[in-house]
Amino acid sequence: MIVQRKFLALYHYLADILPYTVVRWDERYLRFVGANRAMKKLSPVMIIATYFGDGYLWGLIGLFMLILGSSLDRKYVMIGFAITIINIALFRLLKAIFKRERPLYAALLYDLRYHFVDRYSFPSGHATTSFAIAYVLGHFYPEWWVRLGLYGAASLIAISRIHVAEHYPSDVIAGALLGTLSAGFFIPLFERIFRL
Repeated sequence: MIVQRKFLALYHYLADILPYTVVRWDERYLRFVGANRAMKKLSPVMIIATYFGDGYLWGLIGLFMLILGSSLDRKYVMIGFAITIINIALFRLLKAIFKRERPLYAALLYDLRYHFVDRYSFPSGHATTSFAIAYVLGHFYPEWWVRLGLYGAASLIAISRIHVAEHYPSDVIAGALLGTLSAGFFIPLFERIFRL
């Protein structure tokens, strides 16, 4: 009886209270960003970061490594590409399952002229792929300044997704966790495949 009551209390918290709390926090943060004049001044930077997160930044890094790198660097690019494909499949699947609408009402607070890529927001695909690639490259190039640059770029891209009102903060946090965990899980597998 006690176990049953504790299970029901946990279920009630996870099914009702926690999602409500997260949604309220998400909406409060978006209203803060939309009403903050200093944040609006960052809009050009955030739009550029969002466009770079569409794949341009990571694609340029990969192209640079393919052209100028060693055969080992090319293997790292292939691993990063494979993990990116896996992450795209994962976040697309989760978006289809959760079907959380994008915060369109908040977009009215901006005049960003940025077009939505798809309808659903959970989890953030930009955050998922950016943090996965940052993890992969940081794993193979462990210098502190490389990791700082990679995670700085991934964080800016993720924050820009909230700023342009395409995602709630929890979408971005979930995407960053998904990308990091999936990269950490799949790197050992691909290291065996590529005999690294």
